Amino acid sequence: MGTKTSAFGSPGRINHDSTPFYTSRLYEGLPKEEAVKYVENPIPSEFLNKIFCKSSEKMEELPDNSVHLMVTSPPYNVGKEYDENLTLNEYRAFLKRVWSEIKRVLVPGGRMCVNIANLGRKPYIPLHAFIVEDMLNLGFLMRGEILWNKASSGSPSTAWGSWLSAKNPTLRDIHEYILVFSKSTFTRGNPGRKSTISKESPMRRTAPRRMKIASQ
Repeated sequence: MGTKTSAFGSPGRINHDSTPFYTSRLYEGLPKEEAVKYVENPIPSEFLNKIFCKSSEKMEELPDNSVHLMVTSPPYNVGKEYDENLTLNEYRAFLKRVWSEIKRVLVPGGRMCVNIANLGRKPYIPLHAFIVEDMLNLGFLMRGEILWNKASSGSPSTAWGSWLSAKNPTLRDIHEYILVFSKSTFTRGNPGRKSTISKESPMRRTAPRRMKIASQ
């Protein structure tokens, strides 16, 4: 007999039935997984292994339902030479045009990963939260977020507003986000393909490292 969601949670996860949680009112208004038929269209051979120096707002080279995975770190609109100095609303509208085009080219269940950092301090701009909101409004299913800890390469500057002054400390981010979404469904078809990854490979790469301590 499996476990199921209870009033105080379940310490175990054996054939766990989480239906009561996912059918609760907490999930009302959020995008729902769709019962869609898997469709995958081939990318024309002349467009494979090519780099296109253009905006991703229009990717007419790619057919609908043709891409399995998209990974991007969009321009942050912070005054770089390739930025256009957009307002926050204009910037979000620009990104939404890209997200919509990506949704078109992804296969059902295709994944989308967005690397983004938050900006500023006075006030703080939570870009990752705005992107999550816009993606949900476009119907993407959020799978989770990865925190990219960049502390080892971060600036050594102090977090205090003034040196050794505690009256107005400034918080410093030492991380960026990788936001992960799926199109329409959390599963993805794999017709006629054989996996090239053994079941042992992920275990080797993700298992905790063991430290050997030499005896004194």
